[in-house]
Amino acid sequence: MQIPVRLILSAALFTALASTTVARAQDAALPADLLDDTDAFGSLRGSDGQAAVDLTLPTETPGTGNNEPPPTGRAVRTERIAPIIAEEDEPARPRNRTADALDASSYDPLGIRMGSFTVLPSIELRGGYTSNAAGSATGGPSGLLTLVPDLIVKSDWSRHALDFKFHGTYDYFTDTSVAPKPTVDAEANARIDLPRDWALRLRAAYNYETQSLSNLDYPAGVDNPPGINTYAAGVTLDGTLGRTVLQLRSNIAYSGYEDGKAGDVTIPQGYRDNTLASAAARVGYEVTPVLTPFVEAEVSDRSFRQKIDPNGFSRASQGVTLRGGIAYSADPVLRGELAIGWHRERYDDNAFKPLNAMTIDGNVLWAPTELTNFTLRAATYVDPTTDSSSAGSIVYDVGLKAQHALRRNLTLEADLGYQYQDYQGINAADITYEAGFGVTWKINRAAWLVGRFSQEYYKSAQPGGDYPTTTVTVGLRLQR
Repeated sequence: MQIPVRLILSAALFTALASTTVARAQDAALPADLLDDTDAFGSLRGSDGQAAVDLTLPTETPGTGNNEPPPTGRAVRTERIAPIIAEEDEPARPRNRTADALDASSYDPLGIRMGSFTVLPSIELRGGYTSNAAGSATGGPSGLLTLVPDLIVKSDWSRHALDFKFHGTYDYFTDTSVAPKPTVDAEANARIDLPRDWALRLRAAYNYETQSLSNLDYPAGVDNPPGINTYAAGVTLDGTLGRTVLQLRSNIAYSGYEDGKAGDVTIPQGYRDNTLASAAARVGYEVTPVLTPFVEAEVSDRSFRQKIDPNGFSRASQGVTLRGGIAYSADPVLRGELAIGWHRERYDDNAFKPLNAMTIDGNVLWAPTELTNFTLRAATYVDPTTDSSSAGSIVYDVGLKAQHALRRNLTLEADLGYQYQDYQGINAADITYEAGFGVTWKINRAAWLVGRFSQEYYKSAQPGGDYPTTTVTVGLRLQR
């Protein structure tokens, strides 16, 4: 866990030093689309992409027309592997704004201008209470201190684009019997504009998280949760031929599992290390300027570093997903995609029957007024398992979030989450229910006060593994 901690501390140091670089880098107002998360709403997170819903992705700040950094104060399911699919590059149509909406941007960070790039560093410190620090059926209450560094770098070019995002968390519990929990998400994206409205998109990402104590695949007897390192890369080519919308994409991701420790004994997990490669093609037809039905096919291959696991099984598999859906873009009121499909996973080992499941994927943003927006996200993906009686699991993950600007510097938010992980062949499932409420008070451009209440209930596939968790935090976010 040394690498994630160093990354988090490095980002914190960058934020602390940011104010000393003002003389070298001229402050400039943020471009309207600086934090634009168009790829989140112009792209499905497919079955083979293995992306869990994460409502902390940047969303439009009500009342500003701009986006804000991820909301804070909750432990979230991070994206394991975010595939690269098409982005919506159509500019948003202007909208009449209220006086409060026009004034709200006066509380947004300006960023630091460095040549043709804008840099937005921030650091957040929160304190609070959780009823279940360990996140397990036997977990107890504890005080909670959380450090959250963020860094966004984005180009401001007339053609092509390059951006980098870093988000980390470090949870420290006053109950010292519970190990600190670090997470890291880093992502770099590039867009190369080609002739005739075609584009080539490149992506590289890294994610670090620790394993859940109550998960069916958690290694027995280890002292502290081991980590999972995921490295991902992808390329997408998309464009149009008349009214026909075309897209080709390919992704690859490697997940490495750290060994566990039980006293002086090492619990190896190298047999879980795996590589997932996928390729997909999409064809759509622009019925109207805002509505595009589409169909797509995706193939995938999962291979393991150790071909035979300790139970004597080969976990390698090949998958096929067929989807049909619609893409809708009527900015600034409604945009997004929804698709329904079918996934089939075939395993190399004849001991496992093929996995067949319906899929539902989508990202939709609805902003009925300038001050209010709703975000719906859904994802379906396949997750391997170590259980000798199961080939793997199919995961359905959905989240709904609402934001409302009560005043130009006061934002309320509420969200609901549901995840269902069904293990094939053993009639068992992990189910997670989540609900939360948050408040952000923007004191000025450089300082925001944040508060968060969240309630989670986890129903485990393991008997006696169920537990609830209540978390309350309050903190201060400093930014440039």
